[in-house]
Amino acid sequence: THATTHATTHATTHETTHATTHATTHETTHATTHATTHETTHVTTH
Repeated sequence: THATTHATTHATTHETTHATTHATTHETTHATTHATTHETTHVTTH
C-alpha cells in the first residue's frame, strides 16, 4: 500500500511538473514567435 501510494504520488507529481514545464516552454516559444513575426510584419509594412 505504501509503495503504491508513493508510486502514484511520484507519478502524479512528475506528470504535473512535466506538463507545467511543457506548457511554459510552449507559451514562451509561442509568444516569442508571435512577437518576432509581428515586429517583422510591422517593419516590412512600415
